[in-house]
Amino acid sequence: MKTKVFYLATKITVAVVLVAALAFEALAGEAPKLKLVSHSPERVIIAVDNATDKAAMLTIENSVGDVIYYKEGNIDVKSYSKVFNFKNLTNGDYKVVVKNNEGEHSLNFTVKGDEIKENAVELNPFIEVKNDVLKLSVLNQSQKTVNLSLTNEEGEIFSRNLGKDFSINAGFNISGLEKGNYIVYVSNANNTYSYNFQK
Repeated sequence: MKTKVFYLATKITVAVVLVAALAFEALAGEAPKLKLVSHSPERVIIAVDNATDKAAMLTIENSVGDVIYYKEGNIDVKSYSKVFNFKNLTNGDYKVVVKNNEGEHSLNFTVKGDEIKENAVELNPFIEVKNDVLKLSVLNQSQKTVNLSLTNEEGEIFSRNLGKDFSINAGFNISGLEKGNYIVYVSNANNTYSYNFQK
C-alpha cells in the first residue's frame, strides 16, 4: 500500500592536483561528488570527493547499462582520482557512477573518435530532510523535465514531475511515512541523482 506524501511547494568538483586544483560545489547529503577532467584527447581524469570517508564504489557503464569498469574494492579515502585511457572505447554515450550508502552521483560523457566530451552538468540538486519535511532545490541547467521519485524497500511510493524551470524548489511533508529507509531519486533524460535517508 502506497504511503501518502503531501506536496507543499514547487518552484562538482573535487580537489585534483595535476598542476591545477579544481573545486567541487557542495551537493546534498553525504553522497560522493564526481568530476571528469580532460587530460589529453583520449584520456580523462575521473575525480571523486568522498569527503565523508564512507566506502564508495565507482563504475563506468555504456549506453545500455553494461558495466565496462568497476573499481575493485571500495573507495575508502576522502579523495580519489585516476587517469583513464578511453582510446579503445567505441563511439557512443557512457556514464560514470559513484555511490556510497548515502546516495549516488553520475555524469555522462560521449566518445567520438579521439574526442571525449563530458555532457553538461544538467542537475545540481540539494536535498535535505529536516523536521519531517523533504526539501529540494535543483539547478536544472539543461532545462529538461526533472522528475522526483521516493522509494523504500517495497518500491516506489511517490513520484512527481517537477517541470523544466532552471531553478526548482520544492518541499514535501513526509510526516506520514512509516519508519524505515528511503531513497529520493532526482532525474532528467540524461542524469540521475539519489539521496538516502532514514525516518
